[in-house]
Amino acid sequence: MTIPAIIGAATFLPAIALNIALACGAPLGAYAMNARYKVIPPEVRKAFIVPTAMQFVALFVLLSAGGILPEIIPFLVTRILVFFFALYLTFYTATVLFSTAHKERTVMGSFAIVTSICFWVTAFGTLNY
Repeated sequence: MTIPAIIGAATFLPAIALNIALACGAPLGAYAMNARYKVIPPEVRKAFIVPTAMQFVALFVLLSAGGILPEIIPFLVTRILVFFFALYLTFYTATVLFSTAHKERTVMGSFAIVTSICFWVTAFGTLNY
């Protein structure tokens, strides 16, 4: 469970970095939102705050469920959350893979597939405890 958690965390970091960069106004719009904007408008940037915070929570849950970080929240809650985030990331992966933007589909889709698989492997690994 440790190896998939580490791999999942490593492949999840580019998505977190992309959201932070987009919220700060970086011209990376080709990798998000179906490449609707080259630079995300200031009024839309606020919408990246909650998903970014949620991604940090998901990263913490993954590393906690994988035994990398200490358990701050009860293990049963961690187990439920890791399954929730695995399911959420599966749906997110599907939306990315059906994106009309080539860069989003190929680059972010690749990261999303690996991350989803790692979340599922880690989630099912928690059932052994």
